[in-house]
Amino acid sequence: MKLNLSDEPLTAELLAEALGRTGSAVISVNGTSMHPTLQFGWRVYLRPAHGDDLKVGDIAVFRGDHYLVIHRLVWKERAGGAVRLVFRGDYNRVRERVDPAAVIARVVAVEIPGREKGMERVVAIEPDILAYFYRIGYAFGRILPPLAPKPVEPGGRIGPFGRIARAAFAGMERVLSFFLPERR
Repeated sequence: MKLNLSDEPLTAELLAEALGRTGSAVISVNGTSMHPTLQFGWRVYLRPAHGDDLKVGDIAVFRGDHYLVIHRLVWKERAGGAVRLVFRGDYNRVRERVDPAAVIARVVAVEIPGREKGMERVVAIEPDILAYFYRIGYAFGRILPPLAPKPVEPGGRIGPFGRIARAAFAGMERVLSFFLPERR
């Protein structure tokens, strides 16, 4: 989800500096990739965060290729001592691998517009069903690798069991996204 800010790299630096000085920021969202958790035009409240401090399931702002992005942390990949964070929008299926240093802030609350002017309300972002699903999946993923069979195909590709597990995981993501709260 792109933020309603300039696509210039300077925008990310200004936001990071503002967060560092004041400890918070409020920005509007522009996009549908986090629907229904965050919707177009809503304002989100941010607190500064580092990628290493995020828990799987948290919603964060990070520097994308050309703009700032708000997505949910779904996995932490560890390879050779390096950590890569894997984000995705609740409404889209594309996963983005991000360096922890690219994370600027964590979303802590959302301002939901009211039916009438002046009737807005601020709601804290609490872990929802998808956050718990990703946390449980991540915990199992950390426990199971020593027990899982080695890749059976050349080149390190996963075998049929791995493909079935990934398909089941993706199916559960889709089903659980129907249970996300509609905050209107």
